[in-house]
Amino acid sequence: MRARRDAGDTLVEILLTVVLISLTITSLVSSMGTVANAGTAQRNSVRADIVLRNYAEATKTAVKACVPGAPYVVTYPPPLPGGFTVTGANGTCPAVDATKTLTLVVTPSSGPPTTMVIKVRTP
Repeated sequence: MRARRDAGDTLVEILLTVVLISLTITSLVSSMGTVANAGTAQRNSVRADIVLRNYAEATKTAVKACVPGAPYVVTYPPPLPGGFTVTGANGTCPAVDATKTLTLVVTPSSGPPTTMVIKVRTP
């Protein structure tokens, strides 16, 4: 009678399987982190754009109601979202029928600033 050999997996085959599974899981986790970061960046960009457009409208409204040469203050109705700052809005009213170019900049807590150039005039 012949002796039966144990028919099992070798240590090399098991180690190779473990390495391949580890690489696959690592790449999946890494890609999920990248997707999460991209989503956050997109969300901040959209919020900055909304804040910038609303602030531009508030600036135009403030300039329409002011006296030429007098300072005006922009009142932004909703509070700014956390971490956002706006610069370039407050100033003095332009002369009657003259235009003034303003550069509004919204800076989020993380990410690049968003810029808009608007022209305002006193009616």
